[in-house]
Amino acid sequence: MKRIMILALLAVFALTVNAQHETLFGNARVVGGFGAPIIEWGLGNDLTTSVGGGGALVIDNFFIGGYGMGSIDFESLIQDEDIERIELGHGGFWLGYTLAPYKIVHLYTSARIGWGGVGIDVTPGSSFPRDVDNVFVFTPELGLELNVAKWFRVAGTVGYRFVDGVNENLGFYEKDTFNGYLGNLTFRFGWFGWNRG
Repeated sequence: MKRIMILALLAVFALTVNAQHETLFGNARVVGGFGAPIIEWGLGNDLTTSVGGGGALVIDNFFIGGYGMGSIDFESLIQDEDIERIELGHGGFWLGYTLAPYKIVHLYTSARIGWGGVGIDVTPGSSFPRDVDNVFVFTPELGLELNVAKWFRVAGTVGYRFVDGVNENLGFYEKDTFNGYLGNLTFRFGWFGWNRG
């Protein structure tokens, strides 16, 4: 009887050791990583430009990482001589997908999801306070990417920047001032893997 119990316990133990957990990303593998300068141009009436960068891990055809962006020309929004500069800065998560990334030209899509602020700089001695308005920013984009070299890719996309949390009560800008369509150029430098899947 003792021998049967020991054999039964060993059999159960062997089965549990051999069992594997099923996971959502069980077959996913990291195939590379990259760093990327990013340039955004506003496509609406007020041309606005932002520059920044990001980095991510490449997991099969997906990537996940982080980014940071800052505006360089929201001066067209200024309507009061006491205000010198209006700036939008934000950073957060960067998620993306490339379809058939081994082809020389392929579909590229990503979304930047972040938090930041709208900063207002005023002239010295102004009665306006310098202020920062905290905001949430969501920027999805879709376009094409060109494989220039194994370690360098250029993506040209169109997207939309949605900014939430803008305080209209400050009187410097309206709720949807920073929302709008964008053209983007992303220069990705790194290793992307070359397995066809």
